[in-house]
Amino acid sequence: MGDSLLQIRGLEKWFGDLKVFDEVDLDVAAGEVVSIIGASGSGKTTLLRCINLLETFQSGSVLLDGNLVGYKEENNKRKRLPERVIARQRLLTGMVFQQFNLFPHMTALGNVSLGLVKVKKLSRAEAEKEASRWLERVGLGDRTHSRPSQLSGGQQQRVAIARAVAMNPKILLFDEPTSSLDPELVGEVLNVIKQLAADGATMLVVTHEMRFAYEVSDKVVFMDKGKVAAIGTPAEIFEEKKSERLKEFLASFN
Repeated sequence: MGDSLLQIRGLEKWFGDLKVFDEVDLDVAAGEVVSIIGASGSGKTTLLRCINLLETFQSGSVLLDGNLVGYKEENNKRKRLPERVIARQRLLTGMVFQQFNLFPHMTALGNVSLGLVKVKKLSRAEAEKEASRWLERVGLGDRTHSRPSQLSGGQQQRVAIARAVAMNPKILLFDEPTSSLDPELVGEVLNVIKQLAADGATMLVVTHEMRFAYEVSDKVVFMDKGKVAAIGTPAEIFEEKKSERLKEFLASFN
């Protein structure tokens, strides 16, 4: 484990009169795998989206690699950074969504190499070589020329993971990456994430796969009603279950 790569302090987010989360604090060290669990509506996905500024937040701060994300402080006031600066900051995060978000008219190779050409400014040959390498790593070396409609859900999600990792982000953000998959396809995606963890990738994973969270995480965060209600090692969260609310939540998975 290294120093804190991601630091969240006092984060608050509102949708109109609804407070989505309340003074959330969280640290993720370099090389650490942190899983976030909790009931629907507890703020898990919104927290991920605030980290890479897909959602704005009303107060608090997100620091990634030592830099404030999305805002700067001027005269004790918060000012949003220009979009071009935010776009560069987003390159530090790789986001894997529930719904894959692949371009349907592009092959797996095209989906993974697009950002490398458009954003990283690699030549097409270089980008396709790097994309091919990552598709091989996620077990899809033989499907590089397949379009999303020719792939299973699990294969599509593995393409999406390859696309995120190929950009060489500082941290990977997974938003319930198996929730849209048929049960028999869940394992193939979790195995890829486990391999990334074994390789030392820094990851923040919103998941409802409790066995995965127990086996792979260095730290588990339990969110409840917009707050970090418990945080600890997998053993502390899943075995000691230090609060009644946590016990209730985990009992629903037994």
